[in-house]
Amino acid sequence: MSPTLIGYLWCALAALASAAATFLIKLSSLAGTDWNLRRLAFLGGACATYGLGFICYSVALQRLQISLAYPAMTAITMALVALTGYAALNEAMSVSKLTGLVLIAAGAFALTR
Repeated sequence: MSPTLIGYLWCALAALASAAATFLIKLSSLAGTDWNLRRLAFLGGACATYGLGFICYSVALQRLQISLAYPAMTAITMALVALTGYAALNEAMSVSKLTGLVLIAAGAFALTR
């Protein structure tokens, strides 16, 4: 497997971790507004997951140029967050939201060329 493809796989893992952390932060907000144990557990999990994403992204940067890695990771993260919101939180998935995701993906693809 080429080092570039491995770099993109590490970007995808970093994006997955970032989207998971965002989901955990949202779950923490659903656990109440006070600093209860359940909310703190979600936030702690989010911090740990962001840390894992940071490590994955640093490995990706060893294999890819920053101008390739960041757009790829960001586009994947945005798509995962939108899909997670739709699937797990019953957020609306409108035509304009789907169009935006396609445009983001197209822009990230164009930047990697």
